[in-house]
Amino acid sequence: MLQHYPSRLRSRLSKWWAQPKPSRISRDLWLSFGVAVGLVIVGFALAASHNQTTLVAPYPGLHYVVEPHNILSYMANWDAVDYISIARHGYTSLFWVNWFPLYPILIHALDYVVPSPLLSGFFIAWASLVGAIYLYIKIVRRLFQVKTVFEPLRAVVFFVLFPTGVFLIAPFTESLYAMLSLGAIYYALRHRYLLAGLFCLFATATHVTGMAVVILVGLILLEEKVGWRKAALSCLIGSLGLVAYMVYLQYNFHDPLVFLKTQTIYHSWTSNGYANLVTSLRASNLIFIILSIITAVYWWGRRKSFAIYSLLFLLIPLVGKQYGGFDRYVLMAFPMQLMFYAYFRTRKSYMIVVVLFAMAWTYHLLEYGGGYIGS
Repeated sequence: MLQHYPSRLRSRLSKWWAQPKPSRISRDLWLSFGVAVGLVIVGFALAASHNQTTLVAPYPGLHYVVEPHNILSYMANWDAVDYISIARHGYTSLFWVNWFPLYPILIHALDYVVPSPLLSGFFIAWASLVGAIYLYIKIVRRLFQVKTVFEPLRAVVFFVLFPTGVFLIAPFTESLYAMLSLGAIYYALRHRYLLAGLFCLFATATHVTGMAVVILVGLILLEEKVGWRKAALSCLIGSLGLVAYMVYLQYNFHDPLVFLKTQTIYHSWTSNGYANLVTSLRASNLIFIILSIITAVYWWGRRKSFAIYSLLFLLIPLVGKQYGGFDRYVLMAFPMQLMFYAYFRTRKSYMIVVVLFAMAWTYHLLEYGGGYIGS
């Protein structure tokens, strides 16, 4: 009789969990919270251990030094320093306008309550990560008709353990941008075109690639037979985040497109020929390019919106003629992660692929903890 007790206990727990509990927070939100907390604890522990045994990359200005006694400062490198600087001082020169404003604005606002811009940045990133995972679970349930309690976690693992997923737990804009993008996708799938447009609005105020999400949402709404007028209205609303930032740039710097020009001046966009795409190609760049193409092929006959969105990521190196940030931007290629789940979820090789993801994630995590950006 005792040997059957664990299975009976699991059965009773599953039945209890499945019972409707109107006063309880959604079970998917609890799952999201648990995954986010676990990811942060494991990620920070690994990075801290590595940080104690390796020489931090000696790049001046790319490590957070404003709060030297903050024990979490080792996880604030590269763009994290820039976002916090903008939150503290604003756009003091053209150098900063490449970083979009919503994340720094939120850090600045929270800093009135939390007396540390670094902790403010972390809290926003971690809260956004919970929201992003929650919306990702909702999308998985809708796309794949998943009804069981824990099955979505088998899909979430491809998102949170994406090779460059370290930026989801660092004080970068990625978690916030992921939450807003996934919210736009989810509500577009539910035909809620106004809400989808609202999420897009904030996404375009968060990241330079936000317009790609606007295009994706418009295509999804057309696929869902919502109608071209509603799709166009959703895209129009979604573009207002970028428009608002351009108005600000026109008012302060007399050029609404200066954020593109600074990419050329300060970040070497278009300064090299297309030959640079060959000579500077790394293994990770090549893998992500191939996976983007495979993803487009996979989704073409299923959801052309996902296929086109995946191909849009290839424009990043083609337009810039370099790979700066490409590996990190591909973190938002949600159709790629969903493809991995769709293809491997019923195959014996599922765990092998998950282990490979975990190994690549750990490598980039340790690289970032040592002061390198990993892209």
